[in-house]
Amino acid sequence: MTPDDSAPEAPRLRGATLALVSVCLALGGVSALEARHVSVVHGFPLTWSHVFATTGPPWLLLAVSLPLALRLASLPSLRSRRGHMVLVHVAVFAAIACAHAALLTWIMGLENPVALMFTLTARFERSLYSAMPITVPMYGAVLAAAWAMAEARERERRSIRASQLEAQLQTSRLASLRARLQPHFLYNTLQGIATLAADHQPQQAVTAIEQLSELLHASLRDDGRDEVPVREEVQLAERYLGLQQMRFGERLRYEVSVTPAVAEWLVPVLLLQPLVENAVVHGLEAGQERLQVTIAAAAVPEGLELVVENDGPALVPAAPDEDHGVGIAATRARLTTAYGAAASLTLLPRKGGGVTVRLLLPRSRA
Repeated sequence: MTPDDSAPEAPRLRGATLALVSVCLALGGVSALEARHVSVVHGFPLTWSHVFATTGPPWLLLAVSLPLALRLASLPSLRSRRGHMVLVHVAVFAAIACAHAALLTWIMGLENPVALMFTLTARFERSLYSAMPITVPMYGAVLAAAWAMAEARERERRSIRASQLEAQLQTSRLASLRARLQPHFLYNTLQGIATLAADHQPQQAVTAIEQLSELLHASLRDDGRDEVPVREEVQLAERYLGLQQMRFGERLRYEVSVTPAVAEWLVPVLLLQPLVENAVVHGLEAGQERLQVTIAAAAVPEGLELVVENDGPALVPAAPDEDHGVGIAATRARLTTAYGAAASLTLLPRKGGGVTVRLLLPRSRA
């Protein structure tokens, strides 16, 4: 039994052992009451000390030997070799049955001296047959308990393994979705820098490249984190908007509002950036004269609310998510993978024109 296996097995084994000892002692008490009652009914009442001396030893033997048999039956090394397991259990059962019969033989001689007229072998055989209705079901209970514990342990092992596989699958899905977003974001950003260079704005292009290097260092790092604090995620989105502001100048304006209470709550990394990128792509790059982007984060009864709002082109109700760019579809897929039905992404028409993207996430504190 490995250390990982023995930890969950030990409480079950202790519980089954306690149950076996309790049953044996309870049956021993019932046997003593029966012997006392019969002696009183027949007019020859036995003292309690005599009753316990003649009825107790066989049950005490079972209370000691059966838990040992249970521990033996619970050994994984024995369960893995069925032929040896059968031979061992036959030998252990025979030893317990013979010891139980020997005690009954001794008690028979104490209770009824006439029994001494028969040979020891005859008395032992009779005691052995008398012990079978007790030892067989009791040992059967031991085997049943050992089997039940083995099944529970196997179900627990399979459950843990399934949980591990599900966690690995979820991690791979998140990594895949994140990999889809990063090249898309990088392509659009480099395209913006190329536009600055083509417009003969070298200083702005150099500054944009410096901003891009900082943004890439923050967003493309591989530090094993799937979640980051809200403040850090908003800072990434601000870096992107600052980078785009160098390209579009006064045509792009943005505001950020983060409630201090939710600043340290955790959200999936790169959650906001593709939504902000969508607003720029479908606004300024589509020919709109000016664009205002607003990012807000606040606590609501359902958990955490993130809002990305822009006053760009109006939302087309019949258009599928893909019509609004890869960001919406990929972000919704990430939320489903990470939170299931506990999170949602909703596209809404903004009052006065434009689009509002509303995300609801469960509370997740750092």
